[in-house]
Amino acid sequence: MKTIRLTAAVLAGVLANAAHAQPATAEKAPTLSPTAAAFLAQFGEDDAQSLTWAQFEAFRQQRYTATDRNQDGTVDAQEYADEYLQRFDARLDKARAGHLKQTDTRFKALDRDKDGRISRAEFDAAGERTWAGYEKAQNATREDAAATNRDPLKMPTSHTANGMLELYDQNKDGVVDRAEFDAVRSAQFTATDTNGDGALSLAEYTAEFEQRLDAQRVRVRADAERQAKVRFGALDTDKDSRMTFAEYQVSGKRLFTRADSNGDRVVDARDPEPAAGSHSANGNR
Repeated sequence: MKTIRLTAAVLAGVLANAAHAQPATAEKAPTLSPTAAAFLAQFGEDDAQSLTWAQFEAFRQQRYTATDRNQDGTVDAQEYADEYLQRFDARLDKARAGHLKQTDTRFKALDRDKDGRISRAEFDAAGERTWAGYEKAQNATREDAAATNRDPLKMPTSHTANGMLELYDQNKDGVVDRAEFDAVRSAQFTATDTNGDGALSLAEYTAEFEQRLDAQRVRVRADAERQAKVRFGALDTDKDSRMTFAEYQVSGKRLFTRADSNGDRVVDARDPEPAAGSHSANGNR
């Protein structure tokens, strides 16, 4: 019995010493500010945690050279817009795929009896829930769509006040009344029910949403092209309709400077979040 006690005591001492000998837990890696993280995601290599000014300038020079399709040493407005739209199209494709993936989820949520069809009663019940949510939130401050909607397709949703107005405010008086709401919902059901059987299949539900997605894509892409040409005009400071790399890099310097908030010419976790209202590091330019 004594041997057992001695062994247990020795073992306890060994374990205690081992616990003290364990290396201290490594300090948690510094967290990137939202602006620095967005900047690195746009301009850095995969999972990059830092980017120097020299690296960023080299990246911008490479993009400028690729934008100058006719290789005449300068970039015109159409070249500038086309390069931006190529990147914007990739974002739109990704957003469209995401919306379509959610369509199946929405359909299943509306199909309460799980028979693979949305009956008019199920559709109307969803409308009642939407209307109840809108009535409850009408007194809330309407959100700024540009600030709250990160979706490049900017599809309106009935979950927001702005979305309700875009979807249902037919007379554009800034208010959705119940008559407008019911009229739009009824017309939508009828248009979606292409075979006229009084219920919506997943194929019908998806096809109707795809039509709205594609129409919205045309609108936002046209707007993006207009905005790109406005940006070109602002960057073409000598107004000769040709953008030199020096003119192009003015916007790049602004993006880098905002993300490099401590001014050490490196964007990394040491940069605190810049003050609100500074130019966004979204890579549009």
